[in-house]
Amino acid sequence: MIRVGVGHSQDLSTADAAERATLTAMGNAGIAKADLAIVFATINYQMEYEQLYQAVQANSSCDALIGCSGMTILTSGGEFEEEPAIAVMVLRSEQLSAVPFSTQGTEVEISEQIQDSIQSALRDDSLLIIFPDIRTVNPAELVKQIGGDGTTLPIVGAAVSGDATGAQMYHWKDAQATEGGAAGVLLSGNFNTEIGVAQGCQPIGKPREVTKADGQIIFELDGEPALENFKGTLQLLTQDDIRRSGGTVFVGIAMDDTNKNPTRGDFLIRNLVGINEEHAALAISEEVEVGQLVQFHLRNPAAAAAEIQAIVAQLAEKTREQVPAFGLYFNCLGRGKGLYGVTNHDINIIQEQFPGLPVIGFFGNSEFAPIGGRNFAHAYTGVFVLCTEN
Repeated sequence: MIRVGVGHSQDLSTADAAERATLTAMGNAGIAKADLAIVFATINYQMEYEQLYQAVQANSSCDALIGCSGMTILTSGGEFEEEPAIAVMVLRSEQLSAVPFSTQGTEVEISEQIQDSIQSALRDDSLLIIFPDIRTVNPAELVKQIGGDGTTLPIVGAAVSGDATGAQMYHWKDAQATEGGAAGVLLSGNFNTEIGVAQGCQPIGKPREVTKADGQIIFELDGEPALENFKGTLQLLTQDDIRRSGGTVFVGIAMDDTNKNPTRGDFLIRNLVGINEEHAALAISEEVEVGQLVQFHLRNPAAAAAEIQAIVAQLAEKTREQVPAFGLYFNCLGRGKGLYGVTNHDINIIQEQFPGLPVIGFFGNSEFAPIGGRNFAHAYTGVFVLCTEN
């Protein structure tokens, strides 16, 4: 049995906040000793990280602690935007093992260190959670180096965040808080994982087949010049559509070649980064191949709200036979109140479908999740992870 509890505190004293959050988590889990503590905290507590660690360790009897700073911290109890908060999740189970790690170096070196750390514990049902520092690590390159197979080893998590300037952000493993590199944990054992990816996009027009491309350049869609196809799609938009989206159009790439009718959650959303009038071509921030389906998208609050609602409902249906033990939610700094105009939007939807489920997470600088069986780094995305006992 997986025993999990989550707690949070907004006490301005680091030691007191960490103690209260940990005691609440332990009480909710109904345990006297934890095997793993996942801890996220806003940056104002980082100056006293040693006190934070000591309080969590003393009240959970747990030596394995992993986590990072976040500009916004969230739990089942809410999303604490522009507020100080410490969140603690404690886990105890004989059927679940955890391998925390902290790494430094280039993306290749970090990947090698992670693989060395987790190799002996890897199982068919493992889950890799990572918290890289984007000041020294390219998130997309790190995921590529670790491995793109999101079926055998799904990668989830988010890049650390901190203060508004991005100058202060930290990740931690046990008693040590560091900058740069990446931290994380491998979870292995007798459990199932379900992952939902909410990218907050509204599709425009219909999916088109890439009929001519080179790397990140699309020359033809459905046998027509890509730029002409794009201009035709823009004619479908109203002024209100453009206003609500901020005037930015994205490209969704369907990642499952066998799915000829892709819908929400099937697309990898990427930026449209350039237009070549001479060749009537489009440049995007991801390589594409001939035969793939793509569809233009707009991001807006209504689409984001509808998608997170749909994604969470789908996960509720998938886990209807077995109640999840806990959840993780990694949201983008560009979402939350700034997107919806209200606080607690996404966590309220999660709690409606999963009342009482222990959930922890934070708002990050990049998010990680598999799409179509491959791991990717995302932007402006909410990643909801459910872990359920077998």
